[in-house]
Amino acid sequence: MTNGALRVLWTVIGIVLTAIGVVGLIASLGHLAGVDEKTPLLWSGLLDLWRSLNPWGLVILGVLGLVFAWLGFDMLGRQFRTRRYPAMGDLDLRAVRESPPDGQPMLPGATRIRGARLVRGLERDLTRDPLVRKASVRLAGTVPRPELWIELQLSSRAGMAVVREHVSAAVDRFRDTSGLAPSRLEVTARIDTANPVRVH
Repeated sequence: MTNGALRVLWTVIGIVLTAIGVVGLIASLGHLAGVDEKTPLLWSGLLDLWRSLNPWGLVILGVLGLVFAWLGFDMLGRQFRTRRYPAMGDLDLRAVRESPPDGQPMLPGATRIRGARLVRGLERDLTRDPLVRKASVRLAGTVPRPELWIELQLSSRAGMAVVREHVSAAVDRFRDTSGLAPSRLEVTARIDTANPVRVH
């Protein structure tokens, strides 16, 4: 599951649990129409339904339990799983100065750039070439010389020389736009299901 999918899943779980809690609270206070606040939690109809499912009730419950246990274990594992590349937080580029009009003294400024936006921008730039099916970028280290990892999924018609030129131009634009000069650049290209081919 991707980080976005995990966030959606946790949001759904949170909404469902909150809804159950709110409905239970309203029912326990006797404000839910058609429900007596003194009614037991397991009413006779539910018990009859459970007995009618015998022995399949235990099988269904066991399968549901396994599914929820697997989902919980998977989500927990993803929270503690180390990344292949270290994450880079938001960048805070100081010492941005502009020449003021009328000979006034220069005033210092600050430009705040979010690392995630830089990564997405470079990924979009890399995928502008139709031969690049997918691009994944990781930015790590510290400013002004971070480390840059690029993984590309290429069409089978892609040539390494063309890919090298395309990546080089995209990294140059990244450097010009962000003001960051990567101290380390590593590009891995995958063509279909072949083994990764390192191009830089």
